[in-house]
Amino acid sequence: MGRRWRMAHPGTLLGNQRGGFIFAHPFPPLGTVLMGTQFPLALSPESVLVTGVSVPRQLDQKGSGFVWSEIQRAEARGKKVLVNGQLLLKVHSPLLASKVVQLLRSLTQASQPEREKLIRQASRDAFDGPRIEQAWHDLKSQTSGLRLATNALFIYLFVLSPVLIWRVGFERCWLPLLAGLLGLTCTIAIRFHRAHKTLFPAAEDERFTHFLIFLLSPATAIRALDVLSRSLLEAYHPVAIAKVFCPAVRFEALARTYLRELRYQSLSDGPRQDVTIEDAERYWQAVSQRTLEDFLKRSGLDPGALLKPPAPTDETCLSYCPRCLAQFTTREGVCADCGGVPLARLKSNV
Repeated sequence: MGRRWRMAHPGTLLGNQRGGFIFAHPFPPLGTVLMGTQFPLALSPESVLVTGVSVPRQLDQKGSGFVWSEIQRAEARGKKVLVNGQLLLKVHSPLLASKVVQLLRSLTQASQPEREKLIRQASRDAFDGPRIEQAWHDLKSQTSGLRLATNALFIYLFVLSPVLIWRVGFERCWLPLLAGLLGLTCTIAIRFHRAHKTLFPAAEDERFTHFLIFLLSPATAIRALDVLSRSLLEAYHPVAIAKVFCPAVRFEALARTYLRELRYQSLSDGPRQDVTIEDAERYWQAVSQRTLEDFLKRSGLDPGALLKPPAPTDETCLSYCPRCLAQFTTREGVCADCGGVPLARLKSNV
């Protein structure tokens, strides 16, 4: 990342259906990690449902839901979102949990017609390119000194300190090295605290926790900038972030993937409390798809062209899954890996 951005999704080797690891660039100049997410709830004017929509496919995330009239209170406790005192879902960060709770409270207090407008606006806000650019500009203006300090700490720990210990000896240089280390970690902790307070003024607990961690753990302090940047854009859709930061080819590839996931989405088939709650997933899918398609059109892409069938791998391939693009030797059927999405005929075999 840094000047040349690349997209990454948590792998399945060291993860599960809830997430995984992404390895950042380990050497100076240290890059910047930005994270985008799809909204973790399915919203409708009548109800709210926890979903497992993600890319790549993660179909075993089942959720629970509420009719709006059932919601008495919504609150955030760390990364957890609670409704009526019960856990509704756990998100990536306390900041995202607070944003989810704010939206839930607004929707609970609104009338049904107003709720529909708020839902559509929330979906559009996730694709707000100018806000993404402004947030990135604010981060850069607040962290120029922090970036220099973290790179300096890396060089100090892994280059300068070993060389001095080797040439001078540990007994003669340990005290100056310790003083320099404390100076760098204190500088990083203070600069982080100032930047975090400007960017995320309401997140006091998270700010204080990381401030202490950076003072006590130099290895963690090296990645202090990632703590700031990781939460910066998490309320925005990955496709919108890719439009701002990535080359057109990568943006188009990601847009194609998310569009297929939405248009041919496998709705959760777990037990539901109420048909109204189950309908929330279908309603939110339609709203999300419309919002994404409108965004792609404004970006100069044709949604229909992005969904063209692939070329057959060989003459035995007769159909394909329009969601994952896996090809099959049968003309009809469903893709079990995608939760039963019906197969489509390959163009040359129609």
